[in-house]
Amino acid sequence: MQNKIKQSETITLKRSEITPADYNPRTITDEARKSLKKNIKENGIIGGMVWNKQTGNLVSGHQKLSIADEVNKYEAGNDYDIKVEVVDVDLKKEKELNIFFNSKAVQGEMDYKKLAQIYPDIDSALAGLDEVDVSMIEIEMPNTDNIEIPSFEPQEEKKINAEYEKSITQELSNAVNHPEAGISEMERKDAKEMSDEEKKAHVKAIKEKVKEGAMMDGEPYFTVSFSDYDAKVQFLEYLGFNPEDKFIKGEELAEKIDETYAS
Repeated sequence: MQNKIKQSETITLKRSEITPADYNPRTITDEARKSLKKNIKENGIIGGMVWNKQTGNLVSGHQKLSIADEVNKYEAGNDYDIKVEVVDVDLKKEKELNIFFNSKAVQGEMDYKKLAQIYPDIDSALAGLDEVDVSMIEIEMPNTDNIEIPSFEPQEEKKINAEYEKSITQELSNAVNHPEAGISEMERKDAKEMSDEEKKAHVKAIKEKVKEGAMMDGEPYFTVSFSDYDAKVQFLEYLGFNPEDKFIKGEELAEKIDETYAS
């Protein structure tokens, strides 16, 4: 059966035949660029390079091309071959495609429950996960004592201690609203001297206490997303928050909203 959906052609061009679109609105943080570069050096450029035959402009893949330029020292006059997918459209359609390829609205949302299941098996930097993703994953981590939470610490010893400390801290945080769980700060301090097996048993015991003390079902958070970064900045500045804030307490947000509407 013939595919009823049109597919693009892939060709190889000289880098000098490609013009980055000067209108491209997509930006990238330094940290995200480092992750992207690491992934490209590890796996190569996989997909996402789209070139318009009519204009010679790059439609999608500007960050990848920028990294390829850097690695190949293109600015020093080193032309190189690169594969692209070809579209043949006018400038209006090209700009629409540029926005479409960069739009988070059409890329779907992350299922953090599923992501938590595979998180121990992946390199979060190579996967392009940011601090928000990692924080959401930790919230959705399965209730099991055998799962390891990867750490960004380079030293193995620090990694083990950080993972354990994070587990204890999270369970203590969960227990704050359940005083009947009976978890004390002293338990956390004494636990630092325990062996690995004792630590696992201690975490399990704390989880059981938290579970026994839980009085309400449900999750104490939700996600708010905006159509773009500017919309997020406008919203946060309007309420008096730092535009770079990634986490805001719900009670604090409600208070700010009340203050804003009252004034």
